[in-house]
Amino acid sequence: MASVLDFDRYHDQLDRQLLRRIGYTNGLHKIHRFVRVAEYLYAIMPTSARVLAQVIIAEENKIMVEGARQLKGSKYALGIVDVAQALTLIEKFGPKLSLSSQGYACHALNQCGFSQSALDAFLLEKTIEADGECTLNILQLVKEGALELLDIGSTLMSRLLANIDFKLRWAAECIDDRFSQLAVTTLLTDAQKTLQRAVTPPKSYVGKSPVEFFYKHTVNPRLEWLEDLGCLESASRGYPTVTERGINLLSEIKVLGGVHADFIFLPLDSWLADHLSLPSLYRGESANDFAWRLVASAQDLQPKFSHICDNHTDLLEQIKILYPAVKLANFNEADALSIYEVLAAREASEGRLLAHVGFDQVISQLVEEFPSDIFKLTKRRGTGLYIALKRSA
Repeated sequence: MASVLDFDRYHDQLDRQLLRRIGYTNGLHKIHRFVRVAEYLYAIMPTSARVLAQVIIAEENKIMVEGARQLKGSKYALGIVDVAQALTLIEKFGPKLSLSSQGYACHALNQCGFSQSALDAFLLEKTIEADGECTLNILQLVKEGALELLDIGSTLMSRLLANIDFKLRWAAECIDDRFSQLAVTTLLTDAQKTLQRAVTPPKSYVGKSPVEFFYKHTVNPRLEWLEDLGCLESASRGYPTVTERGINLLSEIKVLGGVHADFIFLPLDSWLADHLSLPSLYRGESANDFAWRLVASAQDLQPKFSHICDNHTDLLEQIKILYPAVKLANFNEADALSIYEVLAAREASEGRLLAHVGFDQVISQLVEEFPSDIFKLTKRRGTGLYIALKRSA
């Protein structure tokens, strides 16, 4: 049974996964901007959020098309940093920012000649992991025919609140340990109150509805993210329609058991659920690698399992190619998770699923088979398996 210390250590991670929703995105409409943010940070980390914000302002203004509105002040740029952190590309150690394991993977995808489709698969997976219950419910609403901003926004909030009610019942019925149940229900209740405040304007408020403003900055950015990632396309009168990729993705969620009544819900990460002794919200093995499974299904409605781990010699060569881009700054070691995320993105972009547990097992086998090339390190942080190459490029 998980301890109080376990829940304290993984409090933030559990909070994010109980309702996969970033929240207010500061009107950040371009999902590919976060790839550039990872590159800006890579060159200067570790650094503070304010220094990174100033770099973002300077670099983004250089590439603005003529006539576009220039970034001014640090507030908007700090918002970009916050969303990049919510997408797990950036992590914080005390006052300093650096790339996370996922951020290193993003850097490798950007630097090692991978296709745009692989990078988009990576971004779609990160969006599902961090914001899936918001973004995917918007996708479902568009598929159902919702077109107007206020209609999408109000129905979305109703579905997110219904999602929380569903999970509160799940916690009451399925979590036996009283402390664990209290920890989960407290986080869900806090999320419920946050949403209710967002859609309930103060009685004293006069003028344009703050709720409409909230919907605008909640719905519009995600519609553009979905379009940039190939799940929506613009149609007549400027209204979006769901693409074949989007329809495939929604179909796979239903197959996994992630649709209840009229809303989409996503599970806890399998590792976190096991570590905290919590039941899964999905049946059987459906929660394993669920986000990568959805991304692969968007490309191919019946995704196949990847076979890149079958040939260990070839896999080691691929790791050697990626290693310089993912090894930690100032250390000759890399998180195997970073390598996994790069390869999983490439495979998913071609309709194949690379299982994480199987990949970690193969890494352990590589260490035994090629001791002169690779060795395994103890875990430095979180769930990561760290490796080092003895003869790196």
